[in-house]
Amino acid sequence: MGLYKEGIKQAEEASGTFERVGDTANQARCLIDLALLLDDDRQFDVGEEAASRAIDLLPENGQQLPVCQGHYVLGKIYTSKGNTEKAIHHFEVALGIVSSLGEASRAFWIHFHLAKLFSREGRFDDAHTHVEQAKSHAVHNTYLLARASLLQARFWYRQCMFEEAKYEASRVLSVFEKLGVTSGVERARKLLGQIDRNARGNCLATPDELDDDLWWWVPQNNVTCVCVLTSCWDGITEFE
Repeated sequence: MGLYKEGIKQAEEASGTFERVGDTANQARCLIDLALLLDDDRQFDVGEEAASRAIDLLPENGQQLPVCQGHYVLGKIYTSKGNTEKAIHHFEVALGIVSSLGEASRAFWIHFHLAKLFSREGRFDDAHTHVEQAKSHAVHNTYLLARASLLQARFWYRQCMFEEAKYEASRVLSVFEKLGVTSGVERARKLLGQIDRNARGNCLATPDELDDDLWWWVPQNNVTCVCVLTSCWDGITEFE
């Protein structure tokens, strides 16, 4: 709902309650939710502290998923803070854990974020590798597969491989139209329009102009194709 201040208050109260009764596992889970909310509210330093504390509270054995979530949240926070090196490190730690758990949807999002980070560093070979991995974890989810494909179209565009970008964006546009994802349709059309303008001699769009962190919404139709994401894992900004 975007009511971050209310969510932060509730997460802090819940964390305090679990701390008083000595339930460190649930306290850590509350701290992870708190860190996500703080990241969304752009309180990055406090969010970093909450996520780091959550990881410290959890034992290495028997709590793999919450530990993975903690590193994932730190990856998001360091991305927001512009610390790419630390962001990649924590995403890779999370990926190492989730790979042993067989959690396809979580693996998708980690690869997705790593792909974006590497693309921003100009490391397109690594970016394409991770976006392909993301797609492999979304073979049974048309919506997520289209998301990853549109991200890859942006990579082609930024590499000035306009035919590849246009082909991929056109294909994704058709998918989003069938799914009723209005925001996805708009984003694909925006990229196709930029490709067309470039063909007429205009400049490339900047990465920020094509970034997709805060514009996705739930499809209006065929919602059975959507991977339902919980606030504990991806947060509001991940329900893109």
